[in-house]
Amino acid sequence: MNEQLLYLIELQKIDTETQKVLLGRKELPILLARLEETFGVIKSRIAEHRSNLEEKNGTHRDLEDKLKKGLEQLRKAKDRIHDVKSNKEYQAVLKEIETLEQKNGVVEDQIISILEEIDGVRTLLTEKEQEFAGEQKRYEEDKRKAEKQIGSIESQLRSGQKQGEEIRGKIRKDLLKKYEIIKNVNHGLAVVSAWKETCNGCHMNIPPQLYNELLESMDDLICCPNCRRIIYRHDHSSDGA
Repeated sequence: MNEQLLYLIELQKIDTETQKVLLGRKELPILLARLEETFGVIKSRIAEHRSNLEEKNGTHRDLEDKLKKGLEQLRKAKDRIHDVKSNKEYQAVLKEIETLEQKNGVVEDQIISILEEIDGVRTLLTEKEQEFAGEQKRYEEDKRKAEKQIGSIESQLRSGQKQGEEIRGKIRKDLLKKYEIIKNVNHGLAVVSAWKETCNGCHMNIPPQLYNELLESMDDLICCPNCRRIIYRHDHSSDGA
C-alpha cells in the first residue's frame, strides 16, 4: 500500500480519536454543571427543612416566654386578691384571673401543638439528612470521576496532538492540504475503508472498474466518486464488520 496513504490512514485514526476526546471535554463540564445544579437543589431542600425546624423552635421559645409572662401576671393577680377592699374590686380581680387563665390555657395548647410539629419536622429532617449524606457521597464520587476524566482528556489531547504533528510531518504538503479540505467538508472524515464495492464513509456503491483499480493500485490515491473521501481496501471479514 502507498506509504503516503498509510500515513493518511494513521492520521485519520488520530484525528477521529481526537474529535471523540474533544467531544468528551466539551460534555464533561456540562455534566459537572448538572451535578452541581442537582446537588444544589438537594442542599436547598435540606436548608429549607432546617430553616423550618429553626422557625418552629423560635415559635416555641416565643410561646414559652409568653406563657412565662402570663403566669407571672396570673401570680400577681392572685396575690392582689388579698388586698381588695370591696366586692366590686374582688369581682374585677376574679374576672382578670379567669381571663389570664384562659389566655394561658390557649398558649399551653399552642405549645403542645408546636412541640408535636417540632417532633414531626425533626423526624423528617433526620430522614432527609440521612438521604442527603448518601446523595453527597454520590455527588462527590461523581465529581471526582468527572474531574479525573477531564485530567485524562487533557493528557490524551496532548498525546494525540504530538502524534498528529509527527504524522503530518511525514505527509506531502499537497496531500495534507487535500486531506484537510476533504475532512472539513465531510464532518471530520477524509479517509475511509472500502469493502465489497461499498464506501464505508457514505455507504454507497463504488463502480466495479474503480473498485478494481483500488484492489490493484499500489501507488495512486483513489477517492469515492460519491462522497469524495479517500478510500482504501480493507477486508472487513477478518474483523467481523
